[in-house]
Amino acid sequence: MAESSATPGLHQALATIAAAARAAYADGSNLRVRSSGIVHEVAMTRWFADERMPGPACMVGVSGWDPGAAHPDRGAVTCRRCLKLTHTDPASEQLELFPEPEQASGGA
Repeated sequence: MAESSATPGLHQALATIAAAARAAYADGSNLRVRSSGIVHEVAMTRWFADERMPGPACMVGVSGWDPGAAHPDRGAVTCRRCLKLTHTDPASEQLELFPEPEQASGGA
């Protein structure tokens, strides 16, 4: 019986943490995980008790369930997977397998 009386407090605590995390990204910030040099697009992901938390759109794993592992970043998205998901992937550096033959110049 004591367990059920503690549950509403736990749910409220989780809801408060999730609301604060969502508010941190409300200005359109992107996301960086810890001290990584990669900046991710943000997507709302399911957390504990069906609360929604900001997370990497590419769904890359964030070690543990620490809501403080990710933080807002105003830099441009650099994660290749996130860029592919949003169809804003920069021009590939991959060489073409069958390149088009170059047009012969028409002079002399």
